[in-house]
Amino acid sequence: MKELLQIGLHIGGWSLVALCFGSFWIPKALKWREKLAGLTPLMRELWWTYSIYVWGSHVFFAVLALGFGDWLMAGSGAATAMCTFMLLWWGVRLWLQFFGFDLSEVEGSRFNRVAKHLLTLLFVGLVLLYAGLVFWNLGWLGGGGG
Repeated sequence: MKELLQIGLHIGGWSLVALCFGSFWIPKALKWREKLAGLTPLMRELWWTYSIYVWGSHVFFAVLALGFGDWLMAGSGAATAMCTFMLLWWGVRLWLQFFGFDLSEVEGSRFNRVAKHLLTLLFVGLVLLYAGLVFWNLGWLGGGGG
C-alpha cells in the first residue's frame, strides 16, 4: 500500500502542476474580463484575491505531494491534519463539479467537454489519494501512526 500511495503522490503532484498551468487558460475561456467588468473595483479585487488564494493553494499542494510525500505519509498528527484538509478541499471541489457549478454558459466545444471530464477524473483521484493518506496516517491501511 505504501508504494501505491507514493505513486499516487507523484501522479497527483504532477497533475496538480498541470492544473496550475492550465489555470492560466481559465480567465480567457470563461471570459472573465467581460464578466468582471460589471463589478465594483472592490468586488473585482476580491475576486482576483480569492482566485490567487486558490491557485496558490494548488501550487502548495503540488509542492507537498512532490517534495514532501514522506512527510505526508509519516503518521504524525500534522500530516494527518494536512491530508484531511486536502481530502476536504478536493471533496468539496468534486461536489461542486457535480452539484455546485452551472456550466451552461461555458461553450460546449469538444475541448471544453474533454477538459471537464479530465478535471472530474483529477478530482476523483485526489479525493481517493488523500482519503488513502488519511487512512494510512491513522494506521488503518498498515502504516502511519495510530
